[in-house]
Amino acid sequence: MTIEITCPNCNFSKTIPKEKIPAGVRWANCPRCKHRFEFTTQYPAFGFEQEQKGTEPGSEIKREASPWENRSELGIWQGIYQTFKAVLFSPEKLFKSMIFTGGIKEPLAYGLLLGSMGTMFGFFWQFLIIGGSLRSIDQGLTGQLPMGFIFLIIMLISPIFVSLTIFFTSGIIHLMLLIVGGGRNGFEATFRVISYSQATQVLGLIPFIGGMIGGVWLAIVQFIGLRAIHEISYLKMVIAFLIPVVILILILAMAISISLSIIF
Repeated sequence: MTIEITCPNCNFSKTIPKEKIPAGVRWANCPRCKHRFEFTTQYPAFGFEQEQKGTEPGSEIKREASPWENRSELGIWQGIYQTFKAVLFSPEKLFKSMIFTGGIKEPLAYGLLLGSMGTMFGFFWQFLIIGGSLRSIDQGLTGQLPMGFIFLIIMLISPIFVSLTIFFTSGIIHLMLLIVGGGRNGFEATFRVISYSQATQVLGLIPFIGGMIGGVWLAIVQFIGLRAIHEISYLKMVIAFLIPVVILILILAMAISISLSIIF
């Protein structure tokens, strides 16, 4: 019986007899790109490395749930805080060791919780910028709506906005990853990164500039996290992120060209 050998990084393939695969193999090395990855039946190995008793502890990747998903043991506040800390300051370590199975319910709940909080305050600071002050906001609204009512509206809108953003962004980005051959661990892996990365939106609590800082850090965390959880190259990630930008530029150029042709 033969098995097709495929490197998940450069897609180099070769067929090899199954009996030539050593028993207990744990790691694989591609002879072309030298990429080292954990052996699975889906991605057989070229250069095999058997697990030995003398292997240094912690040298192999062990995937586990996020602290948020272990909150029953850690406590809800520690679950929130530890996940928040990992997303902001060590996203590669978090997503490289995170499971990508188990459903989207838990990551979505975390994304909605922290994303809604940051989005809510982001909307509030925007109201301040537009109105100039709390008084001008209150007086400028028809019927002089109380600030409590305004906050209620924002609290209702924020989860809906964040939820739609998570699903839409996950779908678009995963499609781009599939185009470049980088979505190897499935849609849920992409969804987890997009959901947990919403923790950066908490930076929106910083008056006026927090939303901008959070938006920039959000993109950085998603780039690092998607590369780590899908175990793909930087080149594929850059191409995947650039595809929507190129499409938007082309659409904008076409719109401008059509407008100019109508005018002249």
